[in-house]
Amino acid sequence: MNDFHAELENDIALRASGQGIFQIQAFAEELGNRLQDAEEIFDLNIEPVSCHGRNRKRLEILGYAEDGGDDSLIVLVGKYFGESGAKLNKTDADKIFDFGKSFLIQSEGGYLVDYLEESSKEYEYAEYFKTASERYEQIRFFLITDATMSDRIKHIPDETVAGLRSTFEIWDLNRFQQLAESPSGKEDTNVDFTEWMPEGLPMLASQDDSDNPTFVGIIPGTVLAEVYRRHGTRLLESNVRTFLSARGKVNRGIQQTLKQNPEMFLAFNNGLSTTASEILSTGDDHTRFIESITNWQIVNGGQTTASLAHYLKSNSSNTLDDVYVQMKLVLVASEEAAERVSEISRYANNQNKVSETDFFSNSEYHRHMSRLSAKVLAPRARGAQYSTRWFYERTRGEFDNERANRTVAQVKVFDLEVPKSQKITKTDWAKYLNAWDLLPHLVSKGAQSNFLEFAKNATDLWEKQKSAFNEEYFRNGVAKAILYSAIRRTVAQASWYESGYLANIVAYTMAKIAYEIPRHFAGSELDFSAIWKRQELPETMLGSIDSIAETVLAVLTAEDRPQANVTQWAKQQACWERVKRAPIEFRPEFKKALVDKSDAQGKRTEARKLQAMDNEFEDAARVLAVAPAVWEKALSEGVSEGLLSSTNVGIIEKLRQGSMVPTARQSKSVLTALQRLADFGVVGKDEF
Repeated sequence: MNDFHAELENDIALRASGQGIFQIQAFAEELGNRLQDAEEIFDLNIEPVSCHGRNRKRLEILGYAEDGGDDSLIVLVGKYFGESGAKLNKTDADKIFDFGKSFLIQSEGGYLVDYLEESSKEYEYAEYFKTASERYEQIRFFLITDATMSDRIKHIPDETVAGLRSTFEIWDLNRFQQLAESPSGKEDTNVDFTEWMPEGLPMLASQDDSDNPTFVGIIPGTVLAEVYRRHGTRLLESNVRTFLSARGKVNRGIQQTLKQNPEMFLAFNNGLSTTASEILSTGDDHTRFIESITNWQIVNGGQTTASLAHYLKSNSSNTLDDVYVQMKLVLVASEEAAERVSEISRYANNQNKVSETDFFSNSEYHRHMSRLSAKVLAPRARGAQYSTRWFYERTRGEFDNERANRTVAQVKVFDLEVPKSQKITKTDWAKYLNAWDLLPHLVSKGAQSNFLEFAKNATDLWEKQKSAFNEEYFRNGVAKAILYSAIRRTVAQASWYESGYLANIVAYTMAKIAYEIPRHFAGSELDFSAIWKRQELPETMLGSIDSIAETVLAVLTAEDRPQANVTQWAKQQACWERVKRAPIEFRPEFKKALVDKSDAQGKRTEARKLQAMDNEFEDAARVLAVAPAVWEKALSEGVSEGLLSSTNVGIIEKLRQGSMVPTARQSKSVLTALQRLADFGVVGKDEF
């Protein structure tokens, strides 16, 4: 625990000093981001606000989020102790929750806005929360702290806050440590079916001796809706959750069936596909009674589940007594959960509108970025006797795991070669690139929403021109990360900056620079190669960044903005259009940071050619590494199932015999065939 606390405090201190922000902001960002990585919260707006309301009542929150999957308002509160061995007692917890509750209560109906200065952030949030009861169905309060929770805090009952049912969770040091050590990167969720069905949920056992035992059965609608009411969208696999939140959860057809033909719901509905890491059950080899389930994930049927819960809550007279839903349950081991659950989700959703971009988190794009980060060394800093590299974290905890699997001596070398400040998560990567690609309003929507939008563009380009994702692309991406961080640091330390909207200012400033360079300097572009070589921004850029960011803030907070809440205003395309129209001037020395556009384009073209050659070599190497047994299986089952063309069969025959080295075209053709065979379960994806 002491080691974990020391590492956490170091991460908070690095975030605060590296970005030039207050410790309370760094604390909220560090722990808030961990909750987002664990998919407890999506698209969290971290903006600490504090004031006194009516009767000098203290009001305080650290941030908020909205979950469209279950119409929840998430309110983040907390306390930062900054010292080892600190304890969070019940009095502290009640007080911290009360600060957040009071903010919502006094905002309800507009009472708080009468007591606050209109230009303050607190006023904006009070204005935004005053209609919370009309826009949400529940409030979920999260208390974060770097202290250890007292054993006397056993249970925090639900309450009604601002007219909404509200739940309360404490995330203390111990809980964050358990999260960090979890193989799945998430906190275990447990559902006890005996609460509603004393014998358990009856299901038929199928393939019980396989690696992934499968069960099928029927779950009562009341039970499904109640479980969803308690656990919310954390029951939904991440791709399904993102899909549901982005597109709205209420299906009119489902609602109509529930009202008019509830007894026909089982016949009309496709049902659920679900996974779990563990079950407790009784019964024989054929019939099981599922008493409890661990890490239940709905990988298909999220809209059905949410719609049932919505129907039950929409009218007190509604019931689901005659509603039943068919369900498939697949057991997935914790160590393979991330990959296998995503695969099951992809195939279960093939018949629905969940697109490939919704599954982008596990795409080949990220594996390729990870490979590039492993081989591209950054230039040595002045006086340094070693090179460093930037770590592209494809999966949560990958950096910490790679560091942990080393001896003490090796960890010291690793820390020198891969500083933690040079770790980039895939959601941060999407943020840097989308901001530069003139999409600051999407970046402002939050990490997950922005990542989904990034996926659409990256997937499209990946399919059309894989060679565009090369070492030059990676180096330029890192340079954009350096630029983004430098803008954030410059804004945080600026004399004109007080507090608030930092993330929005940074995203819009970066996009504004990208938008204005071709307008002010025809034929030139920012020299990302120079930034990469220096591993820092040239001083000649900082003065212009400062003045442009100040202009951006003025537009974001202009009195005539159509939406009072700046954070919400920044999420709109109309906001970006205003920022684009705002006049700015670059300082004369800024031109030194530019390069001739044709020269930069020449570098990118050359990099694409080299990457195309590398791709061909990699394809051939993958094909030659396939085991003879896999070729045997591909030929025997692929031919009988009609999945291989005669050309594929001829090439594979020679590869099986070891009598040929495939050309680039042959390698590509065979890999496409293997992928098709993997999609039909003939071969495994890890076999080629």
